[in-house]
Amino acid sequence: MIQFLIDEDVTPKLAVVAAERGYTAYAVQYLNQKGAPDFVLRRRMLDENLTLVTGNWKDFRPMLAREGIHPGAISLPDVPRADQIRLFQTAVDYIEGSDPPLDMINTVLVLNEQGEVTQLTIP
Repeated sequence: MIQFLIDEDVTPKLAVVAAERGYTAYAVQYLNQKGAPDFVLRRRMLDENLTLVTGNWKDFRPMLAREGIHPGAISLPDVPRADQIRLFQTAVDYIEGSDPPLDMINTVLVLNEQGEVTQLTIP
């Protein structure tokens, strides 16, 4: 099952939303890694097979593009926290509604403010 790593640039409440949906999620703020460089978070997501949820996709994209296999990412736009929650729920709905459900391996879901999902395969 997918597990999420919630980046510090989105609300840590996404971990609660994930748990309510039956997923395990770890918020960077509660892992004592707030302010950690992106490459440290990338290493953690790879080592622990965690799908990244971030509003900082532009910095993570080149790092993940260099990986042969990665556990995927969800990119949220810069919106208020309530909208981040709504969009994260949209992303989880998208994952669960795919046939078969997405495993997120080498998959990135990019959401816009309206909740439209673009699915990318990287690398």
